[in-house]
Parts: sequence; C-alpha cells; structure tokens
Amino acid sequence: MNIAGQRIFLRAIEPDDNAMLLEMVNDPDTEYMLGGWSFPVSTTQQDHWTQELENASTILRCAIDDHCKAVGVVMLNPIDLKNGTAEVHIRLASDARGKGYGADAVDAIVCYAFDELRLQCVYSHVSEHNIASKRLFLSCGFKEEGLLINRLYKRGRLISVYSLSKQRSAID
Repeated sequence: MNIAGQRIFLRAIEPDDNAMLLEMVNDPDTEYMLGGWSFPVSTTQQDHWTQELENASTILRCAIDDHCKAVGVVMLNPIDLKNGTAEVHIRLASDARGKGYGADAVDAIVCYAFDELRLQCVYSHVSEHNIASKRLFLSCGFKEEGLLINRLYKRGRLISVYSLSKQRSAID
C-alpha cells in the first residue's frame, strides 16, 4: 500500500532509489543538519542495505516519490504502539528542497500515523541550526516543546536540539 500525499506518494524503498540514497547519506552538508552520524557509504554497502531492508513493527521507512522519481525518504522510528508515539525523520535530496515535497511527505506520514496506526503523538528532534526543518515541522502543525541543550556534537562543537510534536486531535 502506498501512502498518498497531495503532490507526492510514500512507497517502499526500492533498489532504483540507491543513487539518491547514496548521495544523501554521503553529503556532508546534509549529515551536518541531521542528528546522529555516519561513516562514508560505498555503492556496495548501499546496495546491501536496500536488499536487506525490511519494515518492522517499530520502523516504517518510505521513499518520497514525486510520480517521476524518489526525491527523499521519510520514516517513523521508533514506533511505540503501547504509548502511541513515533518520531518522524525526513531527508530530502538537495535538488528537491524548497519545493513543498517535505511538507507534503510529513503531512502524509502523520495522517497515516494517526489514522491507520492509531498513534496519539508524533515528534521530531531538529538541530538548532536546521532552521528549514524547524520551519517545515511548524508549518505542518507541530508545536515547539523545548530545547535540549548540547545534545549533538557536530564539526567540533556541541549543538542543541529543538523538540517538536503534534498531538492527534480528540475524537468525538
């Protein structure tokens, strides 16, 4: 089952997406904007990752497809069914940024989380210097909950992280 947005759809990640995925994972500017860290990834490693990729009850990974090609990935990870929560992660290819794909993908995966998985809250952690991502989540109805001080180490310094979340509307 694909998940429909207004302009995009979310689908399973396929081997044809490897070039886009490899470009994103090896781009130092993209890595700087996100949490976590990674080593350089080879074509062989990327191919292996895609071949072994399986969604699990705690992870949903989707390619963002603009009806022509994949332009990024969005995921819910970890999905906590007991407590009704999940973290939303999004990563767009550099040539897809600023075109509305991100908001459409976040809206689509949040609707899926609330309407199909019956989650009550989705959240995101955004690096303090990643103003575009913070704006994206705020534009999708997320609320800023706080600032986690000195949580990431990037390029020789500690970086704080915004915590943002969106609650499911009460059901009548």
